[in-house]
Amino acid sequence: MRRGWKRMTPEAQRAVQTFVASQKTAHGYMNAGGHEDAYYQQFGEVLEAAFTPRKLLTTHIRLIVQESRHKDTVYGRFFDFLNDEMTLGKRGKRVELNVPKVMTTNAVCCILAMQHQMGLQSDATDVEWLQKRQDETGGFYASEQAPIPDLLSTAVALFTLRLLEINVKDATPFIQAHGLDNGGFAPTLYDDYSDVEYVFYGLLALGSI
Repeated sequence: MRRGWKRMTPEAQRAVQTFVASQKTAHGYMNAGGHEDAYYQQFGEVLEAAFTPRKLLTTHIRLIVQESRHKDTVYGRFFDFLNDEMTLGKRGKRVELNVPKVMTTNAVCCILAMQHQMGLQSDATDVEWLQKRQDETGGFYASEQAPIPDLLSTAVALFTLRLLEINVKDATPFIQAHGLDNGGFAPTLYDDYSDVEYVFYGLLALGSI
């Protein structure tokens, strides 16, 4: 994400910083509805760290685990795994991961990223499925049924495929098209709003091309 931030013009950087600052209250960051939300706090703090390289980062994985670990979703199990890997893995204990095969872009990216970090061979079927989710515009669809590509799916897909050193179509125009005048990034081309989560995805996408 820091790489994406550095690729922006000074004018664009100022616009993004101004927008992110506008999303922060005295107690934390707001969601798209204008309410303080612990989930969005994570994205706001990571963005602050990207803007200020010397700023010390807090442990965001811990915050995400607290938010997601008890949810019976691929994300909950993914963050359960991260938490266990950081604790049990250091003591040499084997960590078993039982993640259901849910064919959505986000879920497949989670699985591929975990395989990579564990030094395992990437599932070729999953890699091929993910590559096929890229539209001619450069954006990625969230699933086979999704009507249009979106910024979140594009960001995580580009990041994962870059991690695996797999070339993809240039997504620069797609990402730039989601940039808003106020410094935020829209979820899709049909949206005209943003929040700190989608600023995070915008910068992650820019840094992964």
